[in-house]
Amino acid sequence: MKNLLYFKKKAGILLLSLCAAVGLCAQNQIVVLEAENADSVHAPAKVKSVDGFSGGKYVGGNDPGSYLFFHDVEMDEAGTYEFKTYFNCNGTRRFTVKVNNYPEVECSVKGTAKWDTPPAETTSVLVYMAAGKNNIKITPYPTTSGGPNLDKFEILETTETPLPVPHEGFPIVLEAEYAHLSGTLKVKTLEGMSNDRYVGDFNKDTNSALQFTCIDIPEEGPYELKIFTNDPMGRPLDIQTNNYAKIYINVNKSQGGWDQLPTAETSVLVWLDKGLNTISFTESCRNSGPNIDKIEIHETDEPMERPDIEKPYPESCKEIDEYKISFMGSSVCYGTGATNNYGYAYMYADLLEQRAQQGIGRDWISSNISIGGNTTQMVLDRWERDLLRDCGRYVFYGLSLGNERNDGTPTQQAAINYEKGMKQLIHQADSVGIVPVMANNYANAGFNADDYEILKNLNLTIQQWTVPSVNMLGAVDDGSGRWVKAIESDGAHPNSDGHREFSYAIVPSLFDALDAGKEAPERQESTAFELGTATSTQHIEFMPENIVHPFTLSFEVNAASAGTLASFENESGMGRLVVDESGNLVYRSPLGGEIVSTVAFTAGSWHTVSLTHYYAWGMTQLYVDGVHAGQLAEKLVVKRFALGGSAAPAEAQYRQLFFWRSGMNAEELAAVAEGKMLRSSLEIYAPLSAEVPLLNLAQSTNTLSLVDNSTSGIASVKVDNLLFSPNPVRQGSRVNAGCTGRFDIYSVNGMLVDSQSLRAEGDTLSTDTLTAGTYLVLLEGTAQKGLLIIY
Repeated sequence: MKNLLYFKKKAGILLLSLCAAVGLCAQNQIVVLEAENADSVHAPAKVKSVDGFSGGKYVGGNDPGSYLFFHDVEMDEAGTYEFKTYFNCNGTRRFTVKVNNYPEVECSVKGTAKWDTPPAETTSVLVYMAAGKNNIKITPYPTTSGGPNLDKFEILETTETPLPVPHEGFPIVLEAEYAHLSGTLKVKTLEGMSNDRYVGDFNKDTNSALQFTCIDIPEEGPYELKIFTNDPMGRPLDIQTNNYAKIYINVNKSQGGWDQLPTAETSVLVWLDKGLNTISFTESCRNSGPNIDKIEIHETDEPMERPDIEKPYPESCKEIDEYKISFMGSSVCYGTGATNNYGYAYMYADLLEQRAQQGIGRDWISSNISIGGNTTQMVLDRWERDLLRDCGRYVFYGLSLGNERNDGTPTQQAAINYEKGMKQLIHQADSVGIVPVMANNYANAGFNADDYEILKNLNLTIQQWTVPSVNMLGAVDDGSGRWVKAIESDGAHPNSDGHREFSYAIVPSLFDALDAGKEAPERQESTAFELGTATSTQHIEFMPENIVHPFTLSFEVNAASAGTLASFENESGMGRLVVDESGNLVYRSPLGGEIVSTVAFTAGSWHTVSLTHYYAWGMTQLYVDGVHAGQLAEKLVVKRFALGGSAAPAEAQYRQLFFWRSGMNAEELAAVAEGKMLRSSLEIYAPLSAEVPLLNLAQSTNTLSLVDNSTSGIASVKVDNLLFSPNPVRQGSRVNAGCTGRFDIYSVNGMLVDSQSLRAEGDTLSTDTLTAGTYLVLLEGTAQKGLLIIY
């Protein structure tokens, strides 16, 4: 066996072509990478299951366009390592290994086994790895019919002669022959070209295209792209980075003839994102393109604005519906288990329609493209075919941990697969301008105690992602990860009542908030807000946006004496969180029971108080500082919440108010007490700073009110006679009130801030002088009133 090492001093580029059927002289194994666990298994490659391969799985279908990508492979030291590939094929196949932005390593293997039949054979190459985190990409060589099946990879120490340290940083060099080629493009050989190869035969009639993927860029911004071409005519090219609008250029003419040196250099500014990027070169449909030798990415000081996104929806979408939600998941998302399959997705869509008819929020429409039994990989496989063709701006992913283990995959591995798959689904949606929302994992009758721990840990991780999400488990959990029996249809599906619990856990105004551009909330430090009766005659109120079954209320409080810290209205009375005369926190149920905490509430001590209610389970639990204080069997239907009030302690400061539309377990509430931000089903998050106490940062349009202790104030407005459109409305926009007359506009603390008269039909209210917030609008001379929300 010969090891071939080419080092091109002129270009400063290292090309390694070291391939061995029997392996190099390896030392210790450092890292094992299972092919099926790659961070991205890019279609047409797919995970397959066959006993006899490592872990019973491998990645097949490694045809042109596919690749495996491993992100953040940790190495203690920089240096030369053996990269050992376990493969399966029949005949000769070629592939490349690319570490970071270093040049590719080529490898050709000759398999002797039948396709898809173990055992795997091995081959090894030498690669250079950086200290710390590395990216590794494995790709079929572009001019072959595809790569071998890939089982796993090992990174090992080696005693082979160390490789030269490759160039790092800028310029990043992309050799054309290693791009994904489509149409009639071919790799050609010409001594003197970079790497002695180039790509030619662009043809405008065959959709020729050349694409580089997984280019790691440290910071977003403008970069100079240098394109080295051989073209005596100066032909045009369309260049697209990620999903930004294409750039049209004519390359500079080369001095020689076609397929001759020298090459010409053309520069263009492009915008690249932080992290992984894709760059595509296509013929412009005006003429066939040039021969391309290589591309270099350089840093630049030239200014450039971020370009517009070009949405790559299929031609069947004549236009994108900005207010369409595609529900894409498995059987529960489809509605299985509910009467006539009228499940949570349809229930929530009906709620949005009702809100629109009442003049609340946008007129949303939805479709359901869920398929029973789908895993994250299955949804990835049909993502372009089904989601892009649905022509909507939003996608709601509804998938389950249960399906990830249907083929016998252990639950821990299923959780890893689910998390990886969901990250890819979220990334793909983001990359094309679709806004992703996701349901967290939910119950399953087959879960045991170990499964439940894995399920809770997975959901806790997802709750801290910035993607909008729904805490489904907290709506149906029986305390052990299984369905509450009364809402179970079968082991994998809820009945209609269970689907209804899911629907209640989705924030009603979530999509209105996303449409308004409301970002995912980040936890903020707060100066605290005083609601003690010695200094304040007001309290804070809020009403959930729709029927609430499961819920969690949490806040931090510093109370110096006995009194009611918080209260809520229930169908049958008032529930209260009270500091009693002994300094203990007591939950007093509207149904008569109580839970007593032994944590002492004294002056100067801050505590996190959390009350969580599982409606389907019929259980209310009290936590203080993240520690379980007790529970009470009951079912509540809450209507309105208040912090402080006429019975509050004389001195009481509040901060960090949360309201989630779902029950929460001990791990979640411990995380809240530790200062973590959990976003799933979050309808209210108010830091309660003294400067802006009514600010709600959650992705909802719900608002808080500051109300006199002697009156219910704005919170008493149960029915809006005036229906404004749009509502919520962006500051500076105009609002249709639906009638004429004089309108008095009051702030949440009762101050008159503006008066406007609409004299003719079609006249609209101005919001130019109003800041973001909630306003009570009264029509003079009538009893008509309404709430107007400005963002």
